[in-house]
Amino acid sequence: MNNAKTYTGHLVFGLDIGTRSIVGTVGYKEGDKFIVVAQKVKEHETRAMLDGQIHDIEKVGISIRQVKESLEEEIGRKLTDVCIAAAGRVLETSYSQAEVEYDDEKTITKEDIYALNSLAIEKAYESFMEKNHSGQKFYCVGNSVVNYYLNDFQISNLENHKARKIAVELIATFLPDEVVDGLNKAVELAGLHVVNMTLEPIAAIQVAIPERFRLLNIALVDVGAGTSDISITKDGSIIAYGMIPIAGDSLTESIAMHCLTDFYVADKMKQDSTQSDLVTYEDIMGIKQNITTKEIDEIMAPILDDMTTRVCDKIKELNGGKAVSAAFIVGGGGKIHGYTAKLAEKLGIINERVALRGEEVLQEVTFEQPDIKKDPLLVTPIGIYINYYHQKNSFIMVRLNGERVKLYNNNKLTIVDAALQAGFRKEDL
Repeated sequence: MNNAKTYTGHLVFGLDIGTRSIVGTVGYKEGDKFIVVAQKVKEHETRAMLDGQIHDIEKVGISIRQVKESLEEEIGRKLTDVCIAAAGRVLETSYSQAEVEYDDEKTITKEDIYALNSLAIEKAYESFMEKNHSGQKFYCVGNSVVNYYLNDFQISNLENHKARKIAVELIATFLPDEVVDGLNKAVELAGLHVVNMTLEPIAAIQVAIPERFRLLNIALVDVGAGTSDISITKDGSIIAYGMIPIAGDSLTESIAMHCLTDFYVADKMKQDSTQSDLVTYEDIMGIKQNITTKEIDEIMAPILDDMTTRVCDKIKELNGGKAVSAAFIVGGGGKIHGYTAKLAEKLGIINERVALRGEEVLQEVTFEQPDIKKDPLLVTPIGIYINYYHQKNSFIMVRLNGERVKLYNNNKLTIVDAALQAGFRKEDL
């Protein structure tokens, strides 16, 4: 492009394809800092996404293209590769262990660690598919290492150590293929190629709970529009992920039904209620009305109670049946009056230990656009972009009999692997 700008680092494009809006972030890494050179937000003009899943692929693809083109104009160059994150109504996880023994002691390289992780992911997938009786196909959309072992002793980083045996414990996360395929197709319609895909709670936790805090038993709750994504840390690792299909849109719907407005007017009323004591709106009859923030809070109260109850129950389920010591909240839905206090009440912990996380966890991020405010809304979009540096997963897309098949690239893939992923039985090959 004619107005191409010069940057000191390789630009990475992250895209948060949310239920209510699409956030595109372009930036680069400089030492331990992340420089965001441009960020653009576009709300969906219709409810083309529900509960984190794309319902209208073409409309979402058009919105993605508009965000991409706006960013291209800002940075003065074309964007072709993108990092994305998946959410959805059905999230499954599988724990897995794998080990590799060598004939002689050797120095462990990045390639050895990659091969070890790939083996564990394969085992996690096989274990999950044995229990999957839904008839749905699932994709592995992310993984987190719980522990590494060097000659049977726990260690944080295997690289450059000498060993005869290495092992890993990890969590692999899976979503139905229609969720992942819908995201990939919408991105392709915008002229982009996915180079890294992760899970939304994995992206959020990269920013909201740094490794130095993961010794503590903390829950991260990303309250979006369609889903509330949950992850748990303990003993230095991420130990669990979960998701419930209730979030900010449920609160918006309660306002719309009570005040007789369309969804978009109700959504603006909900946002305005976090900034003002009195909200003005126009109902479907064209009559201008006023409502206090207190009244809006009362309308949302039953949904808020149900939402925090379900989040609390999921946290306890993921945490071995007990509450966590603290909870960090990100995402727009968590900014609603009373959310943090209500969740603290449900968890049985003091209010101060359930808090919104925004500016304080974005200290390593510099925004070159002066109008961007560091906010809980930006944690997941920034996490998607940063995840590129932390976990480049190696998914590849192949075509088998004309159908797209997604495979985890362990550098040992064969045609048989593609056939099995596509649903052929082993005995038929």
